[in-house]
Amino acid sequence: MEIFYSVCLGVLGAVFGSFLACMGYRIPNKIKTTYPSSFCSNCNKSLKWFMNIPILSYILLGGKCFYCKKKIGFIYFFCEILCAFLFVFSYNLFGISLEFFLSIILSCALIVTIVSDFLYYYISDRVLIFSCIGIFISMIFYLEPMDVLIKIISGVMLFLVMIGIKIIGNSVFKRESLGDGDIKLMGVIGMSIGLLNSFISLFFASVLALIFSFITLKKNKEGLVPFGPFLLLGALLVLFLTDIINPYITSLFSL
Repeated sequence: MEIFYSVCLGVLGAVFGSFLACMGYRIPNKIKTTYPSSFCSNCNKSLKWFMNIPILSYILLGGKCFYCKKKIGFIYFFCEILCAFLFVFSYNLFGISLEFFLSIILSCALIVTIVSDFLYYYISDRVLIFSCIGIFISMIFYLEPMDVLIKIISGVMLFLVMIGIKIIGNSVFKRESLGDGDIKLMGVIGMSIGLLNSFISLFFASVLALIFSFITLKKNKEGLVPFGPFLLLGALLVLFLTDIINPYITSLFSL
C-alpha cells in the first residue's frame, strides 16, 4: 500500500511541478494563470494535451517544441522531477503529519521560485501569501494555539532581523545587499520551522549559494545570485534533518 501511495504522490508531484513551473514563468511576465492555455514561448502556438504531460512529454519531444523545434528550457523538466521526488520523499520520511504538509508547501514554493528567481530575479508575493495561509492552516490542525502564536512571532522576528541585515549590508557594500522578496521569504520560513532552525537554514542556504556562485563564476559576470531557491532549499534541509540537528541545539543551550 505504501508503494501505491508513493506512486500516486509522485504523479501528483509531477503534475504540481509542471503547473508551478508554469506559474514561475507566467507571474513575472504578467500572464494570467488560466488564460491563455499552455503555449510555446517562442512560436506562441497552443500546446496539445499530449505535449503537456509532465516529464514524459519533455522526453518524447526530445526537449524541443513540437512546432518550431526550439529547445524547451531544461529548468521546467527539472522542476517536474524535483517536485515529484520531494512529494514522495516527504511522505516516506514524515508520513501524514505536520512536517509532511510543511515540506509540501515549502516544496511548492521552491518550484515556483526556482523558475521566477533564476530566470527573472523575481519572488512572487502571491506565492508567499499562499504559503503563509497553507502553513497557518496546517499548524492549526496539529499544534496548540500558543505554539501557533510562537511560530507566527518567530516569522515576524526573522523578518525584522532580515531587514536589519539588509540595512547593514546596504551601508557596508553601498549597494542592494538583499532583495525584499528574500526578506519576506525568510519570514515565511521562520513561521514554518521556527527561529533557531531558520538561522541554521540561512547558513545552509548561504553555503549552497556560495557553491553555486563559484560554479557559475565565468557566466555570471555581475555576480548576481538568485537567493530565494537556496533559502527554501536550506529550510527543507533543516526540516529533513530535524532529528539530527535538534539534539545539537538542545545540548548547546544546556551548556
